[in-house]
Amino acid sequence: MNGQSQDKVRKMVDLLPEDQREVIILRHYADLSFKEIASITKCSTNTALGRMRYGLINMRKMTLEKKIAF
Repeated sequence: MNGQSQDKVRKMVDLLPEDQREVIILRHYADLSFKEIASITKCSTNTALGRMRYGLINMRKMTLEKKIAF
């Protein structure tokens, strides 16, 4: 991914609710497992997975609504 695309992704991540943003950052930037993320965020593994899912869904909506191309 080029620098411009990384900037777009980071801006979208910044717009997510805090719980979703936290999981996405820990998973993709810190490369942690969902079990590790659950431990850090004090939630269940399934909750961490759900937050990731909803975060990605919200980012996908942003790309469609704002017509962001990568």
